[in-house]
Amino acid sequence: MATMITSDCINCGACEPECPNNAISQGDPVYVIDPQLCTECVGFHDYEACAAVCPVDVCVTDPNNIESEEVLIARARALHPETDFGNGFQSRFRKAQSDGAAAATEKPALAEPKPAPVQTAAAKPASTPVTAASSVATPVPVASPVAPAAKAAAPAVAPQAAAIKTQPRPKKTFAKELPIGFEEAEKQFAGERSRLTGGVRLAIILLQPVIGALPHGVKKRLELAMQTPLFTAAGSTAVNIVHNALLYPLAFIAVAALMNGPEIIFSQDINKYILIGLLLAGLEGVFRLKDGIFSAKPANEMKFLASFYGAPLGVVAAPLLERYTGLVRDIPVPVQGFYSEGFVDKVERERRYGNVYTVEDRGKSFLVRMEFPRYVPDIGIAERARLPDEMPDYDYDLALGDEELIVKGKCTDENVRKISSSIGAFPPEFTTVIPLHERIAGFVHHFDNKLLEVLLVKA
Repeated sequence: MATMITSDCINCGACEPECPNNAISQGDPVYVIDPQLCTECVGFHDYEACAAVCPVDVCVTDPNNIESEEVLIARARALHPETDFGNGFQSRFRKAQSDGAAAATEKPALAEPKPAPVQTAAAKPASTPVTAASSVATPVPVASPVAPAAKAAAPAVAPQAAAIKTQPRPKKTFAKELPIGFEEAEKQFAGERSRLTGGVRLAIILLQPVIGALPHGVKKRLELAMQTPLFTAAGSTAVNIVHNALLYPLAFIAVAALMNGPEIIFSQDINKYILIGLLLAGLEGVFRLKDGIFSAKPANEMKFLASFYGAPLGVVAAPLLERYTGLVRDIPVPVQGFYSEGFVDKVERERRYGNVYTVEDRGKSFLVRMEFPRYVPDIGIAERARLPDEMPDYDYDLALGDEELIVKGKCTDENVRKISSSIGAFPPEFTTVIPLHERIAGFVHHFDNKLLEVLLVKA
């Protein structure tokens, strides 16, 4: 390992999701890098991802532990046997060499346009590219607007090229892919699991005052299974908090009647029991919504906690939940880290790493839904103006392991790749290994509108 985190770390957590080897973890008192897992991102990037996103520059080279490129790529190959790095793998060692060569070639190229208007014969040694440039730049006042316009045309062409590439994708097949259509496979391998029928869906909507007391994970799974604005984790939690403002005072009135006899209900003493119930409901509501109240998180990042009776109720509801929703893996809420421009949309950032996916158990099959990157991040550099706002479509490859699905995504737009390969938290490609814990006989897939769906048939 040639990278370490110093004691000046502020524990922001920005570096942890960047590491392609999961080498970074929370230590005591600061984050640490496992020397057996760190490869300095050789094979994945031509920069060190942790250092690129660190807001306080504490991911530095360890002077007592310097490793060569050969050692680091060998470790990367051992950690990722499913990945073919090839001989042209990315490395900061090679970038340093290419940057030096690029700097040597750029200087004469920049100096040549000046003598061009004076003596056209000087353009001969520069061959065809320079003569074409000099013909456009002959009127000096017009040259500067024309050159950016020519560059600005590139983003307009890039989405069209990506759109053309998507046409053959429905015909794209992989090893162990079944020779049937996606919709046909869904019907054939639906399994015996019960579905959310109209009566069940109506019952869930009407029982929101009680369901809202359940733990956050249970409500999110129901929200995904329902797929309707009439039931959401946030909405059911809010209804339950209002419900508890009535339930808790009534519960304390019942306790008072048991302790002091029913006549207390008609006395002034009952007011203090009602007040205790209201205070308890209010404090619990504030605690359950603390992410939004104290951390100012948006609703899609909030964790809606259970009420004090919601946890045991969740245990009782678990069998029903498994029966009607087979969700094995939900989309994770990204960890809290350094907030600044370029780090706001964390879900989109996780898409660029292939982390935004769900796994649903459908009885005879698993359904994996993975969201590909949708937007080019606002990374605050001059080259950003040359890129479109919408992320060009990714190319992808699928492979089956023993009990896992391997998804490789790659941005093929060269304009995006040139910039993303040198920017932290903006990798041009990713590899995601999805564990399934069951043997898979084959699969079918469908890709549309940056959503990849893979139906994996159990053996």
